[in-house]
Amino acid sequence: MAPHFARVTLRPLSELDSAAWRRIQTHFRDPEIAFLNGTPPNRMPLWLLKRVLRADAKRTDRATFGIFDEHDAYIGTIELYDLRGASATLGIIIGERSHWGRGYGPEAIHALLEHAFNHLGLDHVRLNTFGDNLRAQAAFRKVGFREVSRNRVAGGRVDVRMELYRGAYLESRGEARLAERSRAAGRGAT
Repeated sequence: MAPHFARVTLRPLSELDSAAWRRIQTHFRDPEIAFLNGTPPNRMPLWLLKRVLRADAKRTDRATFGIFDEHDAYIGTIELYDLRGASATLGIIIGERSHWGRGYGPEAIHALLEHAFNHLGLDHVRLNTFGDNLRAQAAFRKVGFREVSRNRVAGGRVDVRMELYRGAYLESRGEARLAERSRAAGRGAT
């Protein structure tokens, strides 16, 4: 079963159609997205990009997915990489600007974390983002990630390291479910 949370469904790269692959190429070539990820815009032809990403997705130290919205439209990619023991690193790109700032990032992260903690048996997920990427930091905090360090890196940018442990995530999810049940019960009361 594909990981799913709220409006978002995750699908392995092997299930993407040609339209989704063209969107991936567009996202990877976008200068703003590249800057937010600390990479130059990717100029690979589509056939080569597909070959590289599909090969990476087959690695045992990765779990890579396309992100689809509630209308089954491809909106980005999300992955766990450096899967070692009980921990991994998270990476995400919501490439469709129409979906920025609308909660799709946290929903995709929730879907991936449910998969990581409940199906892969991970205990710890970490990530790095840049200090000037405030939208990403807000999304990560919304899901439960906590900042553990900040370091100045080449180019003068600040690297922000964040992490989340399985216990803290599951505890926060349980509290969120209880709060929702309480709100629902309150709406039903007269």
